[in-house]
Amino acid sequence: PIRSLIESGFSSKERSDVRLYYGARNLKRMAYQDKFKEWESSGVKIVPVLSQPDGNWSGETGYVQAAFSRAKKIFNPQGTGVVLCGQKQMAEEVTSIVLAEGVSSEKILKNF
Repeated sequence: PIRSLIESGFSSKERSDVRLYYGARNLKRMAYQDKFKEWESSGVKIVPVLSQPDGNWSGETGYVQAAFSRAKKIFNPQGTGVVLCGQKQMAEEVTSIVLAEGVSSEKILKNF
């Protein structure tokens, strides 16, 4: 669902801060890596998060919700929308974070 959203051209270049926190166990299990440069050129900042990276990984580690919480910089809560696709626990934790930051629950879409 997230790939479709990005590739449908949802005007990410017209938004000031579009981020995709993409979690996987390791790089071998992370789909769409070949699309990351294309997505970034469309205005989406890709933040890969690996829960079990190999020794060469220098990016975000752990789970998406923890990486999001560490980076949590919502500059305009009233103008922020959130799309969550993935495990229920991740979606619930990120929802709690953004609600506490002032994002409206009506602007949070989930896959369940």
